[in-house]
Amino acid sequence: MKPHIFENEHVLAISDSLTDSGVAYYKNSKLFLAINEERFSRKKIQGGFPKNSFSFFLKKYKEELSKIDIIVFAGITTPTPILRILGLSDVNLDVKNKNRIFSVITDFIEYRLRLTTRISRFNNNKLLQKVIKYFLRKKLPKELKKKPLVLVDHHLAHVSSAFFTSPFKKSLVVSFDGFGDGFSGKIYLGKNKKLKKIYSVPALDSFGLFYSLVTVFLGFKSHKHEGKITGLAALGSAKNVKESFPFKITKERKVKYSGHHGIRGLTYLKKNFSKYKREDVAAWLQKNTEKYVCEIISHFLKETNQKNTCLSGGLFANVKLNQKIHELKEVENIYIYPAMGDMGLSHGAALAVTKKKRLLENIYLGPRFKNKTIEKELKKQNIKYKKIKNIEKRVAQLLSDGKIVARFNEKMEYGPRALGNRSILAEAKNKKINDTLNKKLKRTEFMPFAPVILEEFVNEYIQNIKGAEFTAKFMNISFRVTEKMIKKAPATVHVDGTARPQIINQKDNPSYCKIIEEYYQITKIPVLINTSFNVHEEPIVMNPKDAITSFIKSNLDCLAIGDYLVEKQK
Repeated sequence: MKPHIFENEHVLAISDSLTDSGVAYYKNSKLFLAINEERFSRKKIQGGFPKNSFSFFLKKYKEELSKIDIIVFAGITTPTPILRILGLSDVNLDVKNKNRIFSVITDFIEYRLRLTTRISRFNNNKLLQKVIKYFLRKKLPKELKKKPLVLVDHHLAHVSSAFFTSPFKKSLVVSFDGFGDGFSGKIYLGKNKKLKKIYSVPALDSFGLFYSLVTVFLGFKSHKHEGKITGLAALGSAKNVKESFPFKITKERKVKYSGHHGIRGLTYLKKNFSKYKREDVAAWLQKNTEKYVCEIISHFLKETNQKNTCLSGGLFANVKLNQKIHELKEVENIYIYPAMGDMGLSHGAALAVTKKKRLLENIYLGPRFKNKTIEKELKKQNIKYKKIKNIEKRVAQLLSDGKIVARFNEKMEYGPRALGNRSILAEAKNKKINDTLNKKLKRTEFMPFAPVILEEFVNEYIQNIKGAEFTAKFMNISFRVTEKMIKKAPATVHVDGTARPQIINQKDNPSYCKIIEEYYQITKIPVLINTSFNVHEEPIVMNPKDAITSFIKSNLDCLAIGDYLVEKQK
């Protein structure tokens, strides 16, 4: 795709993907807004046209609509209006949907994949794109209907988000996920403003879809609970599973999946894997996924003589896989795009068009709420509160007293991780806090909660972080920890001796960093637990109303919201 040259580069990017749809607004080589539909609808990984996110954008930037140079949609054939007309946009791997739409088809997932793979051959068909654009324009207000409209390939959007926001001038850039636009993975060589495709994996041979299939088999939900499987894997042993992994890589580096998707895939798993412990099945899945994905990446790093690697796509939400890639001898530096799943497609689509490199220094890109708005909501809900002059110091004192504090402040984070502005904080020195938090938040996690660490102390607590310092700011890769971490912050360490840290400094988030600094002054421990501010199966909170509701539901000790402190409500 040739870069589009605009005087001011006002780019509106929309992802109407099957999951995690959203909107991004990019101008003057900078990302000004990135939000996803789930935060508005309160339905996790909400897909479809992001009407609420789009309405928020229209309201916030109504004076700039005439300046928009181009509108970009992420995805050419999946999703498209054509798939929606066919009734295929809301079918997923969940067994509960087996009677929907194509009840006469034994395996509707495989049918859909074959259909989208065939449609993807016509990605460059002008007539097809005209039809698609016609349906998309119907979603736009009159001020935007005549603006140029571009469709961007799913995986190109993923790799663009990773490479153009990375600190590297040259890199191997990898996208792996369930599937999109007929493929489950693509690898590019990134250099300056160019991305050259060198490898692809068809949708039917998807590591991501198989991981989701096993997730469902083990009793969890696809697209939601794959992270639980990653945590569960550390409790089992892959050696106890005597079944062969249904993938092979040919001499030509082609990936071949020998199993089935959907109902037939689940039937096979039930028949052959029900005799094994689920911890062992999870370990078998995790170990083999790491083996095959690392083998592919290692090969292309050698072939292209690259030492840097950028990752995006839903498969790289797997922090243990990311750790294994970081530990490859061929890798010197690694970067994982913070919104690696489909929620990052809108921003990636914008970058695929502009091709401008700019380091993504932080991801506080959502709505901000002033103290006046916060206080109004507190009064509306009849909540007792106090305004605190130095809220950060007070929060640190509460934490050192063993309290669990929800923190709501400034702009909402973009992506799947809460990084201090929509977070729940707690001490990490007491391992029992994991059970307490899980009970309050109604969660069933198999991994400990993640630590946030002051940047200047990171090497005292985390091993082998060299080359991954920047990406560790976004809590999307695990590392082995030091003995000091095990001793001082055991609640953040998994049974395999790893943790998934967030590194923080004053520049990235002054208020959040100050809380940890004040806590360190009291306890001499520069580490706290940071988990997302939400109850189980709900998205991270977005506005003051969400924060108050979630605080009351979870029965936490304190809510530090803006400059106001709310203590436990009866």
